[in-house]
Amino acid sequence: MNLKEFFKHDNLDEMQKQTLLKIESRGFWVLWVLLLAALIIESLLGFAPREMAAEWFIFMLGAAYSVLSDLRAGIWDRHLKPNTKTNVVVSVAGGVAVFVWGLIKFAALGAGIAVLQAVIMGVCTWVLCFALLQLSMKAYKKRHAELENPKEDDDENE
Repeated sequence: MNLKEFFKHDNLDEMQKQTLLKIESRGFWVLWVLLLAALIIESLLGFAPREMAAEWFIFMLGAAYSVLSDLRAGIWDRHLKPNTKTNVVVSVAGGVAVFVWGLIKFAALGAGIAVLQAVIMGVCTWVLCFALLQLSMKAYKKRHAELENPKEDDDENE
């Protein structure tokens, strides 16, 4: 049996395949959340960016793979709708999370400086997150439309 045949061979029935997909999905999200938590904790403990580079690279690689794969498949989200209102809410949540992180991270510099830096970081995060979500939403809608209404080849029309 060659390698290609080995990976084609499937011993699972449909129910087992669905169960395996759920397990793999949960595993991905558990690893994603744990890497995010590790990055947050390390940054609050004063780790240098160089010391966190491997975790950051793996985290971003996983996130980028997930987003690009979903967009390519024409999938947005199981629970959230692809609209501007949702993007605003999710972006605000991200901005608030970064604001809180900034307050904790820069508290040693004094209240005024910490609040100013946290506000700047929170607002920048909100703007960047919103812009990326809007671009992703447009790409999703375009890809979803392509998959729902595939263009017919010119050869078939003649």
